[in-house]
Amino acid sequence: MATPLKVRKSRRDYRIQEIIDAIDPSFLLLLSWKWDRQVISFPKDHPVLGMPDCQVPDCEKGTHFGQPLCSTCDNRRKKSECSIEDFVKIARPKGWRCVGQEMCLVRGCKRPRDSVQAGLCHTHKYQQAKMLQLEMDAFLAHPSTRALAGFGDCQVASCYRLRNSANSPFCLAHLARLKLETRRGVFDGNQEKWRLTTPAIAVTREVSLRGLPEQTAAEMLYGLQVRTMAGIKTQDHRLRVVCDHLRVLQPPSLADLEGTDLDALGLTRDNRMIIRSSQTAARRLGATPETERHKDIWDLAIFGHGGQLNFTKIHQLPLREAVKVWAYDELPRRRGKSVRHAMQNMLAGVVALSESLKLQRRDGGHLPGVLHRQDMVDFCNRIAFLAETGTISAHTRVNIIRNARQITNRIRVLGMTGPDKPLEGMPADFALSTHDIPDEPEDTEAGRDLPDEVMRQLCDNLDLLESTSSREVRVATELLIDTGRRPDEVAKLPLNCLLTDPDGSPVLVYDNHKAYRLGRTLPISKSTAAVIISQQERVRRKFPDTPDSELKLLPSPVANPAGTKAITTIGDPHRAWVDSLPDFLVPIVVTSDGKQQLHMLPFDKSKIFLYAYRHSFAQRHADAGVAPEVLQALMDHRELSTTQGYYRVSQERKREAVNRVTALQFDRHGNRVWRKAQGLLESEHVRRAIGEVATAYGVCQEPSNVAAGGNACPLRFRCVGCDHFRTDVSYLPDLERYLADLLNSRERLMSTFEADDWARSEAAPSEEEIRRVRRLISRVKADLDDLSPEDRAFIEESVAVVRRGRTVMLGMPRIRQPLPDIRPWRAT
Repeated sequence: MATPLKVRKSRRDYRIQEIIDAIDPSFLLLLSWKWDRQVISFPKDHPVLGMPDCQVPDCEKGTHFGQPLCSTCDNRRKKSECSIEDFVKIARPKGWRCVGQEMCLVRGCKRPRDSVQAGLCHTHKYQQAKMLQLEMDAFLAHPSTRALAGFGDCQVASCYRLRNSANSPFCLAHLARLKLETRRGVFDGNQEKWRLTTPAIAVTREVSLRGLPEQTAAEMLYGLQVRTMAGIKTQDHRLRVVCDHLRVLQPPSLADLEGTDLDALGLTRDNRMIIRSSQTAARRLGATPETERHKDIWDLAIFGHGGQLNFTKIHQLPLREAVKVWAYDELPRRRGKSVRHAMQNMLAGVVALSESLKLQRRDGGHLPGVLHRQDMVDFCNRIAFLAETGTISAHTRVNIIRNARQITNRIRVLGMTGPDKPLEGMPADFALSTHDIPDEPEDTEAGRDLPDEVMRQLCDNLDLLESTSSREVRVATELLIDTGRRPDEVAKLPLNCLLTDPDGSPVLVYDNHKAYRLGRTLPISKSTAAVIISQQERVRRKFPDTPDSELKLLPSPVANPAGTKAITTIGDPHRAWVDSLPDFLVPIVVTSDGKQQLHMLPFDKSKIFLYAYRHSFAQRHADAGVAPEVLQALMDHRELSTTQGYYRVSQERKREAVNRVTALQFDRHGNRVWRKAQGLLESEHVRRAIGEVATAYGVCQEPSNVAAGGNACPLRFRCVGCDHFRTDVSYLPDLERYLADLLNSRERLMSTFEADDWARSEAAPSEEEIRRVRRLISRVKADLDDLSPEDRAFIEESVAVVRRGRTVMLGMPRIRQPLPDIRPWRAT
């Protein structure tokens, strides 16, 4: 490789100079790089490239950073079944180690030694042993011992050693290698080819880039810099193998290997990754959005995102170019981690349109000027056919047509159908309207939350998750379960993500990347805070030299020497862990021969995924009676309708649950008032919906109060004294909470406030009201106790459904209740 100071003229020369200029001089100094020598020297102490000495005495081979022994010594230790400490005490280097070529000890001599042990070149060794017959020190001091001129460099392209003799064009080591290959029949007799492709003599911590094409060598050096800056470790022996393969292939640049099957070359995955990452680094060097937009496959990193955007499946070139203009216009408005996924999903609509034109038009849709409305009708019919035959889902059908409409309409707005534009002359009737978009299929799912039995089993096996993956994945899963945050929000938590409220309660601080809302807060339990504190201590011990402000709570175990990168892989180890667990058995009530029976059936493991924990968080808080607007804040949603989608139930399931629960309905005296609710008529359901209004712990059927929406109660919410009041088993938690409020209010009035007796008497809850509420609670519980285990499980399931669909609360004065713990069985 030429020096970076050389003046270049051709386009390739300018590209090589651009790559060289992008290499940081401090990085070259770290590698002891010299442009005339072209050899990478790995440093001993560096968090990414470091290769310390092996701890075995006199072993000069480098080890991978953080490992005490080199690979050879470690293999010997494993065979000996000794501990590292014992092996270091008794072990010696195995044989002679190649540590490179050293010069003759005679001052000024330009010839290399015959061997490391000899200390002298061949000529001086003969002079010392045969002619003068002196000891080494005496020979070096003898007046006839003079420096000799060298024979020049070894002629092997990759070698940076000196020749030992004028009679051979190669160094001593390569001459021996050539003789060995000739003897074994490996050498084909083409010495020039052998000279250009044979590897350099391996030396620990050194990798030769000599013999590579000039641009390829520059790209490999620049790729190593990019990998190192990203914290990706590159081991010397892997880089050496890659360079040896490239020396055989002789590609003018790494871009020429884009279509090469690297697997067929015998390269390992790690070796292939070195080539791929260097290709990517070279491709991105100097690239801009303006240059990338003209390609058929976009590297979104150049636009500030991740992944690739592929336009090659759009068959018609005019349409493809117009869609590129749309994508270039759309990308600046996108943010977040899923930009590539969202954009590619939108492109799927145009891809489907392109496929339809290719199949259904004789010209394949390549002539924009002859397209018309019928082509869009054919497209919609084709998508409908695919949905009806099960090739695509009903949701996919809607999304394809909606996205195709949005992009084609936007293309017109951007002027792509005008003169000298890709879709010049495309008729106005080649378009889709809102009437072409089919109705959204009704979502009849009752939510994607996980049953308590499944959650309990998952939490009981978190230790197995840690042993099969990592501590970070286990902590991430716990936080997903406890906090209901999105996986991306948990993965990117900073180390200092835990604060306390003024009352000392723990609060989680996180960033809502999806909605671009930073510094959000969430009240959490003390048990969850303990998990975070333990992880914080572990991270600080692991990365003591990194400031807390730069550390992540869940640092990545890969390419992260300073702990500043967050974990990126949670889903895959979580999926493997769930699949490895025994079947999850959940109770299901079924009707057999007119009788209800409880069966334990296996739960579908495919429904256990990371986002299901967020649904479970919402569902359990809704079941605990958390008000919808409070749950909206907990879920960090902008719209209440979004939150309601996390615990929505179907009308059929809700109706069935109401029928079961109202069978245990009581009046203010605790008497069952609706024992035949299973036979409710449709009109009776409607009358109940419009003829009652919710109270804090039941319903009111007084007509004037119902007409006023619950705001015209003359008894001031003394419901247990009113004949219009009804309650049922689903309100039992609210009744118990109301009783606690009454008792607490009475105690506070009697012991705290300084007030006149008449005021205290008026404000205090009456003893009769307290007795009525207690009697009502006792009556409801007694009826529950009389049920069989199957019937009780049936009722409890129905209560959960009814409570999750209950969204109206009157807001009676009450004691502030803490948020429910969705894992009450765990040890604090």
